[in-house]
Amino acid sequence: MMAPDDSLPRGTVLVVDDEPLKRITLQIELTEAGYQVYETAEPKVALRVLESKPIDVVVTDLKMPGMDGLTFLEHVKQRRPSIHVILMTAFGTVDTAVAAMKRGAYDYLTKPFTTDVLLSKLDQLLAYRQNVSGPGDRQHAESGRTPQRLGRLVGLSHAMRYLFQQIRTVADSEGPVLITGERGTGKELVAEAIHELSRRNGRPLVKFSGAAPSPETVESDLFGHENGFSNAEGTHVAGRLESGCGGTLLLEDVDRIPMGAQVKLLRVIETGTIEPMGGKEARHIDVRLICATRSNLGDMVKDGQFRQDLYYRLNVVNLLVPPLRDRREDLPVLADDLIDKAMADAPSRERPRLSPHALDLLVGYDWPGNVRELENVVQRALASCDTQEIRPEHVPPLGDQEGGGRHVIPFADLGGGLTETVASIERRMIESALVQSDYNQAKAAQILGIPRTTLRDKIAKYGLGAGPYQGGMVPPS
Repeated sequence: MMAPDDSLPRGTVLVVDDEPLKRITLQIELTEAGYQVYETAEPKVALRVLESKPIDVVVTDLKMPGMDGLTFLEHVKQRRPSIHVILMTAFGTVDTAVAAMKRGAYDYLTKPFTTDVLLSKLDQLLAYRQNVSGPGDRQHAESGRTPQRLGRLVGLSHAMRYLFQQIRTVADSEGPVLITGERGTGKELVAEAIHELSRRNGRPLVKFSGAAPSPETVESDLFGHENGFSNAEGTHVAGRLESGCGGTLLLEDVDRIPMGAQVKLLRVIETGTIEPMGGKEARHIDVRLICATRSNLGDMVKDGQFRQDLYYRLNVVNLLVPPLRDRREDLPVLADDLIDKAMADAPSRERPRLSPHALDLLVGYDWPGNVRELENVVQRALASCDTQEIRPEHVPPLGDQEGGGRHVIPFADLGGGLTETVASIERRMIESALVQSDYNQAKAAQILGIPRTTLRDKIAKYGLGAGPYQGGMVPPS
């Protein structure tokens, strides 16, 4: 398997902090997450770095010897106004951090915090930058930020660039390809890209879903039929495998293929022949097989729901299409593409742009329906927008496409009435605060805005324990 192209970082970050452990930890973990990272303990050195390196974001401590964070922020904004600054601050200086935001800081983080929290803010910030950058801004091409396209696929995230590399590598091979991913991620578009890049691109790409109403229908439509399965006695009706001869067959929902058809599909792969239903002899075919599924076929094999030998035959090359929540950087590009697609059907209308605040709504949502859900949201936003800018009020309630509003927790997760729901939300908030504070109960209580004694009672009530400090260790106070 090919490694991701590490020459194309997600963005460039400068970390400024006189605390060595925190500074080096951030450098290591941000680098592992795909960012290019520079670090220094000296604000004056950081200003020299800004003059010579293409920095996207500065993450700086608020209190440092020699130059405080506010003064450093002013110097950054004077020299490089387009650079965004995220402040790191202790609880006692939150008011100062808020004041700094009024002077141009993008956001602040209260120490201690996990790197995941910072990564979330960086992803949202860089997505915002991509959407609002103009001709005068530094070009996306620096640091590999130019969106890439492959067929109908588009993306600039590390995950999508890696997927594009894999598609190009497997396109000209003749073996089966298994595409996995959640509903709505674009598995069909991946198959189209593989076919278009292959030597078979002049031949048909035939699509077939295994989610048919009956096993007989699957076998008849996929393998063809004769005699009693057609209106004319003895007439051969070609199935999808024969229709794709010389080209490619995309077999969607391969996890839904009934067991009988699985046996015949295995024979097709091993011998290059098919046996039509009611036919007396096998027919030779030449077709490239691409299968797609949103289920875990390995688990289905363990449960006896999918043939192990067929699974091994299909799982030679496995391409995973990442969910939209794991590639939020792609949201501005995808949204723009979907707006362009929708506006192609309304040439007389001037194309509206997506406002930064509307983009914030999109980036902050988890998209369980992935790109398909995003397309629906964009279409509905355009339908309600009568200006040249799509604003938050034009975006339909996320999480409920029927217009009932966004739920804090999906109804399927509630498992009870109002009392149980409130308790569930309270527990999750406490768990989140404990993780964010590294299980420091005093800081977690401050995050939640409750007395520490109340927090202790609720920790005991929900049996949350002491996290990593179990076994006699005492959390720092």
